[in-house]
Amino acid sequence: MRSASAAELVPLAADDPAPGLDPTPYGQHTVLPEVQGNHNLGMIRNVTRPALAVHRPTGDRATGTGVIVCPGGSFVTLTDTGTAIAERLAAQGITAFVLRYRVLPTPVADEDFLGRWETAHTMDDIRRQSHVAVEDAGRAVRFVREHAGRWGIDPRRIGILGTSAGGLLALAAATSYTGADDRPDFAAPIYPPTWHEYRVPADAPPLFLCFAADDPGDGVLEGNLALHRAWLAADAPVELHAYERGGHGFAERAMGLPCDTWMDRYLDWVRMHGF
Repeated sequence: MRSASAAELVPLAADDPAPGLDPTPYGQHTVLPEVQGNHNLGMIRNVTRPALAVHRPTGDRATGTGVIVCPGGSFVTLTDTGTAIAERLAAQGITAFVLRYRVLPTPVADEDFLGRWETAHTMDDIRRQSHVAVEDAGRAVRFVREHAGRWGIDPRRIGILGTSAGGLLALAAATSYTGADDRPDFAAPIYPPTWHEYRVPADAPPLFLCFAADDPGDGVLEGNLALHRAWLAADAPVELHAYERGGHGFAERAMGLPCDTWMDRYLDWVRMHGF
């Protein structure tokens, strides 16, 4: 019987890798000893071709629902938090697809990367890269729906969830789709920055918003409150969880705070909508 944590890597169609990077276009794994309170934080970097790491539930638990998980990492890396979320979803019978979206280039050697990872790119670089990554999120929704039968999932039950930078991708997927093929059936941006212009489509999918009120991130607090108001004004389904404390990145580690249970609230919401 398949383990819930077993994953297969499925490439998505994309442009050729940029020259001069690591020859493995789907990324290399690096562990940072300590960053922002996290110890031995794992991450994928130098992704030049998008791919999906597929985490399938055991056969007797599969629900027929699929969720694309977009990790955070400031569009420079993809943190291993995405894998942890995917494994928990798989344990609940949901087929989870961790999206390895394209990120900014970093030095191939770990020691070179560790010495300057926080200062290697400007905010302008990061914001430009966010638009590249948005393309990968839409492509992922389309790909999973097209190949839903391959993983035994219902093409009408495909969601997307993302944290931080990945939350921006989940939000973009829920607002900028071009048709039924790349429209997620439900979406969960978790403490996303709100850098882009967003519109609420006429057939907007149910939206699950979650953040901490003390999040210092650019546009997180006011942007997410505005999104909630916009969804309500459009009479579209939306749920909002604004925790008092948690800062930015609370999905990456337990903090002994109510925000530790955000995934439980998300799963309750998914079940309420019949997904």
